[in-house]
Amino acid sequence: MKKQWHTAAVVLAIAFITGFNITGIMPVLSMISEKYPEQSTSTVQLLQTIHYALLMAASLLVGVLSARFSKKKIVLAGVLMVGIFGFLPFFFDSFAVLMACRILIGFGYGLASPMIAGVIAEFGAPEKQAGYMGLNVVGMGIGAMTGNLLGGILAGNGLRFFYLIYLLAFAGGTVILALLPDTPPASKNKKGTLGLKPVVLFLSIMTFLHAMLINAYGTNISMYISDRVSTDPQVSGIATAVNAACAMCMGMLFSRVLNFFRKMTLPFAVFAAAAGFAALLFIPGMPGILIGSGLCGVSLSCFSAGGAYMVMVSVSPEEVAGANGIYGVFNSLGGLIAPLVLGKAAMQMGGNTPENQFTAAMAGMLILTAAVAVHVTTSKADR
Repeated sequence: MKKQWHTAAVVLAIAFITGFNITGIMPVLSMISEKYPEQSTSTVQLLQTIHYALLMAASLLVGVLSARFSKKKIVLAGVLMVGIFGFLPFFFDSFAVLMACRILIGFGYGLASPMIAGVIAEFGAPEKQAGYMGLNVVGMGIGAMTGNLLGGILAGNGLRFFYLIYLLAFAGGTVILALLPDTPPASKNKKGTLGLKPVVLFLSIMTFLHAMLINAYGTNISMYISDRVSTDPQVSGIATAVNAACAMCMGMLFSRVLNFFRKMTLPFAVFAAAAGFAALLFIPGMPGILIGSGLCGVSLSCFSAGGAYMVMVSVSPEEVAGANGIYGVFNSLGGLIAPLVLGKAAMQMGGNTPENQFTAAMAGMLILTAAVAVHVTTSKADR
C-alpha cells in the first residue's frame, strides 16, 4: 500500500463496520418485543448476544484462513456477511429469520475484526502502527454511535427500516475493495499458526478480566443514576455520551499516550477504570458520575488499543491475525460472563446492586493493575 492514508481509510472502514457489533439491534429490542409478544423477554434479549457464538468460532479460524486466503478476501467476506445478514430481516416479517441472521452475522464480525491488526501490521509504517490502532478504536466508536443514532431515526418509520443501517457495511466494503491490495497469504504461515505465545496468552487473559470488570459500568450506570440522581433518561444519556467521547478522544491520542507511558500503558489503562469506579462510589452527584464515566471510557479505549497493539508487536506479521483472533475470543468471553460473575460477587457483599458491582469491579481493577504492572516491569520488551 503506497500511501499511508490508504491504510488509515481501510482501518477506519473495517472498524466502522465492526462498530455495528456494539449496536447490534439494541435500539429496537423493545419494538421487537412488542411485535413478537409470543417470545419471552429473555429470548428477545438473546438477539443482542447470540451472535457471539459464531463470532468467537470465526475468530479462532482466522489464523488458519489467513494462511490460505489474502487479507482482502477474508475482510471482504466478513464485511459482506455483516451487510447481508444485517439487512436481510428488512424483507422478512419472521422472528425465526431474525434470529438466524443474528447468529450468522457473528461469523462476519469474527472474520473482519481480527484482520484489522493484520492490515496494520502488513501495510502500516512501523512508526504509525500505534496511531492506526487508536484509529481502530475511533472507527468502532463512530460505527456504534452511527448505528444507535441513525438506526433509532430510521426505526421511527417502523421496525423494518432499522435494518437499513446495515447497508452502510456495503459502503465500507467499497472503500476496502478500492484501497486494500490483494496481496497473497504469508508463505511462512502455511499451516495457519495461531501465534499463541506466552505473552499473547497473558494479554488474552488480561483482556478477559478487563472486559469482565469494565462491563460493570455499562450494565449498571443507568440504574445507578436513577437511584442516586435522576430518573430522567437524558441524564443517563449525558453520562454515556461523556463515556463515549472520552473513549474516542483516547483513541485519537493513543500513539502519544503510548509514547509517554511506554510499557506502563496497560497498567495506566486498567488503573483509569479503578479510579473511575472510585469516582462513581465516592464523589457525590453528577460530578462523580461524569468523572467516573469519562475515566471508564478512557480505560476501555486505551486497553483495547494497547492490548491489540501489544499482541501485534509480539508475534510475526503472518501470525498477527490468528493471535488477535485468540485475543478477541478471550475479550468476548469476558463480556459474556460479566453479568453472572459480577452479580454473584455483588451478592456476596449483601445484594446485587450497582454500588456493590462497582465496588467489586474497582477491587478487581486494582488487583489487575498490580498484576499487569508486575508483568510489564519484569518483561524485557520496552513495549
